[in-house]
Amino acid sequence: MSRLAMILALLILPLSAHAQTGGRIAVHIDEERNRLFLEIPAAQIGVDLLYQNTLVTGMGVNRLGLDRGQTGTSAVIRFERRGNRVLVVRDNWSVRALEGSEALERSARESFPTSVIASFPIERDSAAASTDATLRVDASSFFFSDVYDVIGRVRGAGQGSLRVDRDRSWIDEENTGSFPLNIEIRSVLTYVSDAPGGDLRQAAPDGGAATLAQHHSIVELPPTEGFRPRAFDLRAGLSSNFFFDFSQGIEGNYRDAYTSRWRLVPTDPAAYLSGELVEPEQPIVYYIDPGIPEPYRTAFIEGGMWWNGIFEAAGFRNAFQIRDLPAGANPMDARYPMIYWVHRQDPGPSVGPSYRDPRTGEIVSTVVRMDSHRSMVDFNIYAGLIPAAGDEGLGVSAEEFAMARRRQHTAHEIGHTLGIQHNFIASSQGRTSVMDYPFPLIQLDDRGRIDLSDAYRPEGGAWDSLAIRYAYTWFPDEASERDGLTRIMDEGLANGLRYITGGHASAAGSIPEATQWVEGRTMFDALERTSAVRSLLIEHFDERAIAPGEPMSLLNQRFAHVYLHHRYSLEGLIKYVGGMDFTYALRGDIQTPVRVLPAGEQRRALAMALAALEPAELAIPSRIADLIPPSPPGTDGSEIWLPTAAGTAFDPLTVAGGLATEIVENLLHPQRAHRLVLFHLRDAANPSLSEVIRALVAASWTPSTGANPEHRALRRTVQRAVLNSLLDLAGHGSATAEVRAITGAELGRLGTLIGGMQEGSEEDQAHRAMAMRDLARFAAGEDDPASRPRFPVVPLPWP
Repeated sequence: MSRLAMILALLILPLSAHAQTGGRIAVHIDEERNRLFLEIPAAQIGVDLLYQNTLVTGMGVNRLGLDRGQTGTSAVIRFERRGNRVLVVRDNWSVRALEGSEALERSARESFPTSVIASFPIERDSAAASTDATLRVDASSFFFSDVYDVIGRVRGAGQGSLRVDRDRSWIDEENTGSFPLNIEIRSVLTYVSDAPGGDLRQAAPDGGAATLAQHHSIVELPPTEGFRPRAFDLRAGLSSNFFFDFSQGIEGNYRDAYTSRWRLVPTDPAAYLSGELVEPEQPIVYYIDPGIPEPYRTAFIEGGMWWNGIFEAAGFRNAFQIRDLPAGANPMDARYPMIYWVHRQDPGPSVGPSYRDPRTGEIVSTVVRMDSHRSMVDFNIYAGLIPAAGDEGLGVSAEEFAMARRRQHTAHEIGHTLGIQHNFIASSQGRTSVMDYPFPLIQLDDRGRIDLSDAYRPEGGAWDSLAIRYAYTWFPDEASERDGLTRIMDEGLANGLRYITGGHASAAGSIPEATQWVEGRTMFDALERTSAVRSLLIEHFDERAIAPGEPMSLLNQRFAHVYLHHRYSLEGLIKYVGGMDFTYALRGDIQTPVRVLPAGEQRRALAMALAALEPAELAIPSRIADLIPPSPPGTDGSEIWLPTAAGTAFDPLTVAGGLATEIVENLLHPQRAHRLVLFHLRDAANPSLSEVIRALVAASWTPSTGANPEHRALRRTVQRAVLNSLLDLAGHGSATAEVRAITGAELGRLGTLIGGMQEGSEEDQAHRAMAMRDLARFAAGEDDPASRPRFPVVPLPWP
């Protein structure tokens, strides 16, 4: 696509409101009848084209998942004439037979359906017998339809049923036109609802009529000549286009994939093969949204350009560029891979999707969407540090801190559009990849003061270079490519580079270091560091975390980051319990497929996690609670991140209960529980599920005689979290029979323990009585998880 984009940039024609004739397919808008026509030359009938759909304008509400610049369908289509209609046919490129006879290919193709996604009536057939015949078709039905499926997204979010009102929809003339190698069509659709949901009413001025724009691109496919599909290696951390290959023999499994990558060809192959850095015939060029203001613009360009240096590992110089969008060009034009600025009412994800040629895996365009709110989250983290910094300050400004993150953030999202997946273990290897989710590395110096000098790495890492080498190293032929790719992966493994992605880094995962938003070689190191920083921040937290003249209620969201500063390190630490390291190993490589973590590490982690449940660790000083009033009139309440069950009063118990719930639920996740069962069966030295539950009960359901009233209440909060999680696990639909039986037995022992407790305050006794009622209902098969009191876990936005 980079070569195609460069050609198109030279050939761009001014957009016009009416018919365009410079391209192979012309577009015509009939304003009076509100219809759109395509004029398709006969030579274009039956020709494969790339169709791309993009949501131009968004809803601005995270829960609806509909953002500005969001990419939708990307597919190979063709126009076919059938009688007095032209059909738009989408072939099934997920099914192939790469080797063998034409008959075998036909058998694979005919075993699965194709899709006719549109039907256009022919309005005029000019000179049907002529070689320059043109079919004029009415394409209104397709381009006025909800191709992006906004209706389905809104319905899925429980926000009501929408329909497109054709009378309130139109084709945007200024952003519609035909070019030599592509056509661009902008549909503006008004979605109406008789009963819009709350999010819809919040997003649109009139919730019953939300008007959004969708952009459609039909682009000539890049030539397959000169682009060799690259074998996919599941260890390389790259994206792929998966397909079934039914020409495989019995030794295969009919599954195959190509690596997703842009086209890069050296200008001087001989110099390239001799080891010189060589410029590509056409670089990969991205264009930056002119709506991105400073200092973001500079930060985005600087972070994005890290990849230019990383591409040198693959032998290319000046392979990646970021340019200003040409005057008059449209950001939604498929010829311009974009870095796009997205706004919402709340913080949300930034994303790096790409459009790919499904035939080969070649990336042909992208819209990198950068969320504007994320810098507000970074600022909240920074502001929470200010009181502890004192008069000496933090050494860097808030803007410098936030832009360091945005440089890394931009490099991360662009990395996805280059074909690279997340690598959630990179932070433990010395920040080997921008494709990890980084939390700022906040340390204490030798004087016990906040140190932000190494908050974010200012460049890519060794894993990024390995992934780029695998995807983009140029080889003159198939044999050298096969050998070269093997050599690249062997070198990476020999250097100890690792890759763990996706759900394997979730809270239920088994690799401690494969955790999002952590920094540290081990999670023991990470928790010790973040806990020490957290203690200092809580000790000094006060109104200096906000600016003079700001509402004191803003301290709620600033304190949220302070109080939960160690939450992700805790999540990683808990993965030692029932922990198992693994790799995406292939037979014959040097990786160890599976290794159960040492029993000593599991028990050390359990003890550290239980220590985080102690009242002294959960307590919030009264002086902090006294600083934080409710949200004042004239605000939307978005600054209140820490919940309260006390109406206008800040609620330390609910906040502590949410943290305790998060810790305990992670410890007792059904998958972790079953790993404990399996690993203990394998080796009795490993902690058993019963041992973990009993340690948890001993650390929480112990008499609190002598403790101060606040600590008594916090102990009861932890006890409730433990009881809820045990009852949930014992009745969990996905928990195994072994797990449920063991947990049920431990609940019986807990009931005996609670029944034998006599001492304590009236609150203690009432609390225990309610617990006994819950246990009795469970024993009778009458447990109702929804009716039990719970503490909400705080969903902090991603930093």
